[in-house]
Amino acid sequence: MVKHNTQDVTIVGSSAAGLYSACALAERGARVRVFEASDAIAPLPRTLIVTPEMLEVVGPIAQPAIINTIRRFELFVDDKCASINLSTPDLVIERSILMRVLAERARDLGVQIVLDSRFVALEPEPGGLRLAIESTRGRPRQTVLTPNLIGADGTFSRVARAIDWGMVHTAPLVQAVVKRPPDLAPDAVRVWFVPEETPYFYWLIPHSETEAVAGLIGEVGRTTRLCLDRFLQKHRLPALSYQAARIPLFTGWVPPHRRFSNSNVYLVGDACAHVKVTTVGGLVTGFKGAQAVVEAISTGSTFRFWQLAKELYLHLLVRMTLQRFTCADYRALFDLLNRRSMMALSENNRDNAGRLLLRLFLSEPKLLSKGLRHLLPHLVRIRAEMGASFG
Repeated sequence: MVKHNTQDVTIVGSSAAGLYSACALAERGARVRVFEASDAIAPLPRTLIVTPEMLEVVGPIAQPAIINTIRRFELFVDDKCASINLSTPDLVIERSILMRVLAERARDLGVQIVLDSRFVALEPEPGGLRLAIESTRGRPRQTVLTPNLIGADGTFSRVARAIDWGMVHTAPLVQAVVKRPPDLAPDAVRVWFVPEETPYFYWLIPHSETEAVAGLIGEVGRTTRLCLDRFLQKHRLPALSYQAARIPLFTGWVPPHRRFSNSNVYLVGDACAHVKVTTVGGLVTGFKGAQAVVEAISTGSTFRFWQLAKELYLHLLVRMTLQRFTCADYRALFDLLNRRSMMALSENNRDNAGRLLLRLFLSEPKLLSKGLRHLLPHLVRIRAEMGASFG
């Protein structure tokens, strides 16, 4: 393994994964610059639910972004309901707050965050990569030389396009801020499986004593908004405001490191679709991908990439099964949930997919037999992809 030059790292984009990478690299003594196209670290508000593993990865710095804790999930399909009490509460966070506190921490560590600076192109040179950076305020275009470049500029990454990395697959997310229904406890989340409307699910997540967010992941943007509006009307939840985004989907491992000329280029977060496709959550896995990049830059080790790929592929296998589910399949699945399987769901969170699946299959073997008929055709492909990527 070859240790890379950690003295100079340039990050394009102030995403959560990018800012986390900046903090972690600065803590290891690197000189880090972050170029952000906007003129402020002021992302649009978006409510997210994450597992407590986020605090294990990021640490207590993330505490100000936590706006609620969730102790129970209520799952619905047709007239059936399953209630799961969590041994360790999930966390509801405000993404914009999290990014601001990460930016403050980065600056405290000496990271230079340069605003109103859009990456537009790169060229290889003997000493590294020459980046072209432009301003929207008429300042002259500047160039920056760096031996290590991290693309943290989101789903439609300019860095990825600049070296023909390819575009990630995406799906529309739409959610509405609503008044919290009186019959929904402030520490409970509701999830509805309606496969004829979305291959994913609807959710209702309280983010305060008085308000909640209701939303879904869809396949077509306009149809997704129509589905949400019908759902809100059915459940008598008038929308106070809307939040929307294009969410990247993990469809297979794309190595997030490339040698370009004599330099190293990495992608983190949404730029390389490090997203759990079971729940389409990418915050914790985005941070884990950033950890892997920091480790690769600092020591040359790729072990964390292998760990992350294994986790993401497990979620992909589950998603491949759920994509085929009908209401009847979900009803049958609910019928298989016994006391032991409910305990497995309570004690193991979705950011430890391997352990969760093992506990579920041990608690109720019929769950394994039901899933295998969908999973077997994909296991050979995934094993081959992992072998090609990691040997």
